[in-house]
Amino acid sequence: MKLLTLDVETTMNAPGDLDKAHPMHPDNYIVLLGTRITGQSGSQCYGPELWESNLYEQLYNNDFDFIVGCNISFDLLYMYPASLRIKHQLQSKRLWDIQIAEYLLTAQQSKYPSLDSMSVKYGLPVKDAAVTSYFDKGIGSDRIPLDLLREYLAQDVINTEQIALKQIEQATESGQLNLIISQMEALHCTTEMMFNGLNIDMDYYKNYAAEVAVTFADNEQKLKDSVATVVLDETLYPLDDVASPTQWSKLLFGGTKKVDTKEVVGLYKNGKVKTKKVTTEVKTSAFCDITPLDEWKSEKTGKVSVDEKVLTVIEKETKNKEVKEVVSTLLKHRDLTKQLTTYIQGLSKHVIHHKDEDAYSIHGRLNHVTTSTGRLSSSSPNLQNISNNPIKKVFTSRWGAQGCLIEFDFQQLEVAVLAHLTKDPQLIEDISTGKDIHTELYKDMFHVEPTKEERKWFKRLTFGLIYGAGAKTLADNAGCTLDVSKGFMEAFYSRYPGVQAWNEEIQIKASLDGMHHVADSGYELIKTWLHKSETSRIYCFKQYKNKYADSAYSSRPEYGYSPTELKNYPVQGLATGDIVPMMLGVLFRKFKDTVGVKLVNTVHDSILLDMVGNKEHIDKIIKEVTDVLNNTHLFYEKTFEKPLALKLSAGCSVGKNWFEMKERTI
Repeated sequence: MKLLTLDVETTMNAPGDLDKAHPMHPDNYIVLLGTRITGQSGSQCYGPELWESNLYEQLYNNDFDFIVGCNISFDLLYMYPASLRIKHQLQSKRLWDIQIAEYLLTAQQSKYPSLDSMSVKYGLPVKDAAVTSYFDKGIGSDRIPLDLLREYLAQDVINTEQIALKQIEQATESGQLNLIISQMEALHCTTEMMFNGLNIDMDYYKNYAAEVAVTFADNEQKLKDSVATVVLDETLYPLDDVASPTQWSKLLFGGTKKVDTKEVVGLYKNGKVKTKKVTTEVKTSAFCDITPLDEWKSEKTGKVSVDEKVLTVIEKETKNKEVKEVVSTLLKHRDLTKQLTTYIQGLSKHVIHHKDEDAYSIHGRLNHVTTSTGRLSSSSPNLQNISNNPIKKVFTSRWGAQGCLIEFDFQQLEVAVLAHLTKDPQLIEDISTGKDIHTELYKDMFHVEPTKEERKWFKRLTFGLIYGAGAKTLADNAGCTLDVSKGFMEAFYSRYPGVQAWNEEIQIKASLDGMHHVADSGYELIKTWLHKSETSRIYCFKQYKNKYADSAYSSRPEYGYSPTELKNYPVQGLATGDIVPMMLGVLFRKFKDTVGVKLVNTVHDSILLDMVGNKEHIDKIIKEVTDVLNNTHLFYEKTFEKPLALKLSAGCSVGKNWFEMKERTI
């Protein structure tokens, strides 16, 4: 096994709210690069003037099994802008990130494992904390004594190599090597996406921000005026802070307020009445005419929630025009608040201005080691939570009017994965023949074809059940009655009995195969079940204490597994933890050197490209990508040596910005 292990020490010069060591900020650079080739003594350290030529020589003159690092995408993102030839060499090799490998080898239990924690686990010396104390203070490597920094870097590189060798041996023994290599190919792709970033239209951003700010101020004043009129009724709670959920709860559903009165306690010597201030609590009336449901109330405090779900129900069902107006204005206030804080202000903190090109971009993080299922997450900023929002218009092609954004997404991916796992013949047939399962289930239940709006809310029931929700949660999420959600579950399992059998089987396996462990604090009362999938991903299920177990009327055991986790983790993990990353790696290899095509982002089961060219050229690329994704079953069988029960298909949307996308078929 021949490895090239590398690590970089960098400046921390990024301004404002950006990560100070942000690799894509033009003011940051590599201070020291450390490398080590397996079998050679010691490690090498190179400064700013020497690292590129020495690294290129090592890459060009050797065949390495893996390029190794800890959170290696950080290191690569420092190298890519500095040297195109280094980027080309590194992208031609396979990666081994000890952080991702550790995460997978520990059944997703070690999230963001540090080099220090892994060094302790694998019996390696822990580095001196003197250098990390500089980093903790926001001091970059350029301001740390060079001898101290070299020693620190050398130990990091040696430890990283030793950990990688132990992990490769462990992964080979556990049968997880193919899975880890597939994930490392995905890391190549997500690193390229972070490097390319998303282009920002700053003119639109500024105009949109100004419009939202004005609308927010107008709506907030309207809300305050409405509340001021309402609370003239002294029987209601005197709300004075429109941002306070507690005050809104008391105004809408009643509560208590403090009232100051004067109590006569005697007379002064001059004969005047002597009083003292007495504060009492007085019950207030409910402004809202809707009686709160039990599930709206907190079990601990009894306070009634006023979240978006509750307010939406009130707005829909109230017969009081005054209540409807206030609640509608409050909902708009909540939405505009989110627009300002999460989207406008939140995104602005991560914009980088590339002065030489007079361009603006966001280079968010795509994280491989944060979820319990292997699904990728997004941060700095989170680009997964702005699914259908006009702020997405700020994301445009870097090539201006000649470019476009293209988003590919797998169709019914998690439903198809459920069919694969359960082997339910009807579900496999429905998907393979192109039937819409939401429509089919609606017809089974109501014996009519659903309208577009009916299908929209009904679809929430389907996905909710796939995600492991029970009848009550399904009803809450879909906005329907409990009877309807129970009827849906009966219709679903009648049509797809194999799914119900699989759900029951996995719960029985967990119960039978789960084991108690001895922890540092002694014998654990809960069981832990490690479930290994056909891709060799391991899921760790732990029992929870049943909050109803102490009830005299409950027959439930004291501890139990979460049915939601047992049903959902294997589905979500295979779909967006294994299949999507696998295909990211495939697309990376195919398009990494294609001129005018940039891989820029991924959200769950979608992949976003930025392209330039005429219609014929764009259509050609769309067909190539679609053909690759439509052959996912072939790549799956090659990677994991298991056949998929059905073929997957992908769709495509094209637009000048990420909000105004139109479906395109070739």
